[in-house]
Amino acid sequence: MALNCPRCGGDKNRVEHQGKEDGQVIWTVHYCTACCFTWRDTEPALSIDSTKRRKVFQIDPSHPERFGVVIPPVAR
Repeated sequence: MALNCPRCGGDKNRVEHQGKEDGQVIWTVHYCTACCFTWRDTEPALSIDSTKRRKVFQIDPSHPERFGVVIPPVAR
């Protein structure tokens, strides 16, 4: 099943981990190779459904210069 990234909308995702109980998969962690976003399929829709996420959290990986600074550089 193709799965699009909740943050960038890309389809270059891979499964990182799966939680199992009695041999059944109960959750899966996905990783987007385009924008480095990681999410678990059991998170609330506001976090993983791109139609419900706030647009401020969406990014276009083809324009990294538009990414906000998450961790400022260390002053030297």
